[in-house]
Amino acid sequence: MTARLEVTTSEVKDNTIQFNCKSESLEKDLKLEPSGQVLVDSDSLSFIYILETDDSFIYVSIPKDHWTELKTVLTDDKEGVLSLSHHGSFPMDGLSEELEYLIQNISGNANYGSEMMSSVEEIFEPVKE
Repeated sequence: MTARLEVTTSEVKDNTIQFNCKSESLEKDLKLEPSGQVLVDSDSLSFIYILETDDSFIYVSIPKDHWTELKTVLTDDKEGVLSLSHHGSFPMDGLSEELEYLIQNISGNANYGSEMMSSVEEIFEPVKE
């Protein structure tokens, strides 16, 4: 079964951007690994970073409220770090590459929905070029 978590706060820490979320809903001894993959959830205006377990995936939703920090990962060459309240911190492997690819695909592409397209263009447009 795929579980879903949501980033609730984000902050700049030295050379990283830390994305924080509560993970008490997950099994305490769950072994998590970054997948290096990012999906788009147009309905929720979110990017989804995927964590892997031995037999399932954990979707970590990064809502629009935290896209400015996502942009900083790209523009300031900072590392994204995912901090889970009950499971430690993980480097968000592949985040920059995946975001750059998705931003290029979403910009000017109404297939993602007009609200997702305009939101991405508004926040990430300077990065796209």
